[in-house]
Amino acid sequence: MEQKIKFLSVSGMLIILLSCKQSIQNFNSHRSPVIDKKVVYNESLFPSYNANYTPPSGMKTFELSQNYPKTLTIESYPWQNINFIEDPELYMQTVLSYCLEGNTEIDFRGQENKIRKWYHAPWLHDDGKYLNNEYIGNGREYIHGLTREFATPKYKIHDRQDIELENWAVGMYNPPGGYTLGQVWPGPKQNPDPQKANFPEGTVSFKLLFTDAPVNKIPFLKNTLEWNGNIYLCNPNTDCSNVIRRDRTVRLLQIDIAVKDKRALKTGWVYGTFIYDGLHTGKTIWERMVPVGLSWGNDSNIAKDIHRDGAFINHELKESFINASLIHPEGKNNKSTYLRYHGLGGRLNGPIDNPLSSCISCHGNAAVNDQGHTLPLGDFKAGITRSNYPFESFQQFFADIAPGANVIQHKGEAYITTDYSLQISNGIKNYYANKRALNSRAK
Repeated sequence: MEQKIKFLSVSGMLIILLSCKQSIQNFNSHRSPVIDKKVVYNESLFPSYNANYTPPSGMKTFELSQNYPKTLTIESYPWQNINFIEDPELYMQTVLSYCLEGNTEIDFRGQENKIRKWYHAPWLHDDGKYLNNEYIGNGREYIHGLTREFATPKYKIHDRQDIELENWAVGMYNPPGGYTLGQVWPGPKQNPDPQKANFPEGTVSFKLLFTDAPVNKIPFLKNTLEWNGNIYLCNPNTDCSNVIRRDRTVRLLQIDIAVKDKRALKTGWVYGTFIYDGLHTGKTIWERMVPVGLSWGNDSNIAKDIHRDGAFINHELKESFINASLIHPEGKNNKSTYLRYHGLGGRLNGPIDNPLSSCISCHGNAAVNDQGHTLPLGDFKAGITRSNYPFESFQQFFADIAPGANVIQHKGEAYITTDYSLQISNGIKNYYANKRALNSRAK
């Protein structure tokens, strides 16, 4: 069934310009954000970071890599000769090496990479979340372009983690992915076109995920990459006493990779996750990144263990690889690197990801409707846990989604998928949320 999604047109107004994972706290928060937009963008390019915070004079700030390729260049890639089912770890390490090449020495400023350019998705700078005129959203900060991720409750990562953690991340796309970003976002003064979200074979994206946890709370973060980020002191969606951002130290905990690979017959994508292991023998930070797992499908017909908590191997799953050595070591030294949970039913997820989801299911549900509202990523309502997760929700949110831009139905409403890109779907959501706020003030 074909159905065209028509987005709101621009008439007589100034357009406000401009990395699995919609956080549970945004659903469960008892503080209902009041959108009262106070920043208007009128730059000639997509904004790089949230304008509610002004960087210190003279600082080298984050710059959005947005010189998107106008033509698509077809290449051969080293992982294309590796069978990800038979040798998932080699596949993962090969993709990771490609992502790091030329980026580590420039502190991941993708436009400065001398080997190949890397690109950021626009409109992640402002998600329109304000409370009493104060910004409490997840938009990009000005030092490294980090956006706020799912907050980690106490003891979800380590036995010593007796504090909730703030997690922030930045993601980039290789040239084929950058080409597609430029097709979806033709210019700051033009509406995005989600129907152009068809990433070509060989597209790669990766995301660096950081946490504000100190090493004494998560010992295996020893000697990891440390950045400064202009971030919150605590979760702004709870009773945080001070929601003003501050420059704080964050530490690299997780790296996600995503590859458009036609050999993943059901989804068209292969997703992988690494965790930093400060106890590993690797000589560099990057050699101490350990595979958590790889996934290329939802195993949508396997409901076994969806109500089981923790980290475990579900031997019925056939469309993922899980590194068994990272399962929580009962009775072992708590300085060991381990995971306290995987995704639903033992599916792949990263250490700071939503335990009610999985990499593939979360990204597969990246989609927007004609108002720019995003499709729910899962059943994250208050009171829903692993132990009572509805089977109907499993059937809905863990169904395989075809790659590309396709119209799907949810509760009688049409959405168009954005080819497993949450950065595109969330960017479109932010764009229209800000546009509506601007319209409401103009009345």
